[in-house]
Amino acid sequence: MKSTEKCVSNGKPDNGYLNWRWQPAGCNLSELDPAEFLRAVRGKLLAFVGDSTARNQAESLVCFLSTVSRPETTHRYEEPVGHEFWRWVFPAPHNVTISTYWSPFLVRAEGRSVDYAMTQDTLFLDALTEPWTADVDAMDVMVISAGHWFNHPAVYYDDGQIAGVFSRPDVNETDIGGGYVGVYRKVIRRVLEYVNEKSSGDKLVVVSTIAPAHFDARYAWNHRDACSQPNPYDEGEVPEDANTAEMRKAVLEEGAAAKRQRRGLRFDVLDVTRLASMRPDGHPGAYIVKDRYCAGKPMPETVNNDCLHWCAPGPVDTFNDILVQMVAASG
Repeated sequence: MKSTEKCVSNGKPDNGYLNWRWQPAGCNLSELDPAEFLRAVRGKLLAFVGDSTARNQAESLVCFLSTVSRPETTHRYEEPVGHEFWRWVFPAPHNVTISTYWSPFLVRAEGRSVDYAMTQDTLFLDALTEPWTADVDAMDVMVISAGHWFNHPAVYYDDGQIAGVFSRPDVNETDIGGGYVGVYRKVIRRVLEYVNEKSSGDKLVVVSTIAPAHFDARYAWNHRDACSQPNPYDEGEVPEDANTAEMRKAVLEEGAAAKRQRRGLRFDVLDVTRLASMRPDGHPGAYIVKDRYCAGKPMPETVNNDCLHWCAPGPVDTFNDILVQMVAASG
């Protein structure tokens, strides 16, 4: 697991986030049973494709499963900006493989997603990325989780031509129709069409809705109070965000459309937006380095904050509790 998400060992003092669990109305969502899950997916490849939220969920799952079987890290590939491909193998009798594929836009991109020193991106909407596309047919369970990169300034190419721009007044091109949310919808649709076309046999394809970040808008992102909420939101406290709502809607609608077109595949949507939006307490915040601000050490006004990713254990575990139910339902 990424060390920045180990909130307990990093000294995060407000640990109430460990005790809150989301439950759906009308039924009981049981916690993931590691041994039972490994039996359910014996011999299968589980792939988490997308940005660092996909990796966050995968690492949470690996952490839980490691309590009953120690995995081997068979492949680890890292580049700058955290561009990682990881593969964990849980040995016999499980023979379960879990992989993460870094692809923050799901399509080919150049710019900030490759080099943080740059301020914008160039996206090629008709070019899906390797290595996930090369491995797609081998995936038995595919979890797609992306969205947080799409609001970056960008130029979009489609079929060799500039299709538009977003937040690029320096480029003499027309703004993309539908804004970045429209681009996001188009990408999700093309990814699901590609998976449907290139996959043979049974496969569970899960698309996750976006889990909102919780940076407090009253402060700069690196202010010590920008990510310090110690409790979940109550009903009615969640800030409204029209773009997040539209991105969620895009996934729900494109996922529903994919279900109608499936051929031997099962498509489903992991709808985490609402449950995640109520958990501002579940992020690492300033506690991304072990013991930096504990034991009475004062916290400066300016800190590195993470109010996007999730502590593990923490709210992200619920994402996998739901995923387990989807796997079980797929047979």
